[in-house]
Amino acid sequence: MRNKTIIENKIIALKKRRPMLFIFAVLIFFVIYKFSLLNYFGLLTYSDAKNIIKDFEKNYLYSEVLLNEEYIDMKNSVLKPPFTSKQKIDILIKLSEQLSGDKYTNFSYADLMQGKIKYSLYKKLELQSKIIDKNTGYIKLSSFGENAEKKFSKAIEKMEEIEYLILDLRGNQLGFHTEAIEIADDLLPANLEIAIIGSSNAKHYYYSNAFFYEFKKIFLLLDEESACNTEMLALTLKKNMDDKVELIGKKTKGVNIGQVYKIYYNKINFSIAAYRWSVKGKSSESLANYLSKYSNTALSSLEDYIATAVSLK
Repeated sequence: MRNKTIIENKIIALKKRRPMLFIFAVLIFFVIYKFSLLNYFGLLTYSDAKNIIKDFEKNYLYSEVLLNEEYIDMKNSVLKPPFTSKQKIDILIKLSEQLSGDKYTNFSYADLMQGKIKYSLYKKLELQSKIIDKNTGYIKLSSFGENAEKKFSKAIEKMEEIEYLILDLRGNQLGFHTEAIEIADDLLPANLEIAIIGSSNAKHYYYSNAFFYEFKKIFLLLDEESACNTEMLALTLKKNMDDKVELIGKKTKGVNIGQVYKIYYNKINFSIAAYRWSVKGKSSESLANYLSKYSNTALSSLEDYIATAVSLK
């Protein structure tokens, strides 16, 4: 009788343990999913992979590649539930780059093999401002990141009675074209063409409005790392304002293709070639004509640049 009671108690204890084991298993699965531990093994759910590829195809400038049979076949092989790998998506993106000649799209990810992601493409916007002398203000923008225009306009409004503006865009090659266009709008008189932005299926024309900050002269500081939206801003100010704008620096990077940036919780960074910019039918190559005069000028420090700007007031 006693043995029977012991056995019954063990059965009851086992039955009580089963729900606990189930709950524990669910919690383990949730932690693995929530904290993306699977990401370190380079795995993605079908749903996540589908969303990443959807973002790519929605924004990609070279949309003709998406109709290529080789691309379609590889995409179908990548998108097989329940899981796929980051490496397979990377191979798919590299195929699209190869087919289109694209040099600007970049897919990077972290797993046990790849290690950490380099976040240099997504560095935070930094703005510095100061007064150079009684009528000259200086602003440096590290990128056209989120709220760049708001920070730029606030910096200008704090500078009272400034007649000359030095805008330092050295090393600036990242950010949103919309922020660069809004800053151009802040500096251009009304009804001037700022830029044309062309995506895979549309063109957007941007013009300046009536409000702007007026200066006797604007000096833009550029270097070999100034690219894309910086080049667009420099070219539109020079084309529209001529002698009221002076471009100081060396030949810029020469990037006419802009990117859309995506960051995913799966430890994936994705910059997608998404648009081509132009200003009055011209692109970054036109800047070389304005900068050639400085090819033999020593511009190794900020002091060199500022001294050059002040001498031209």
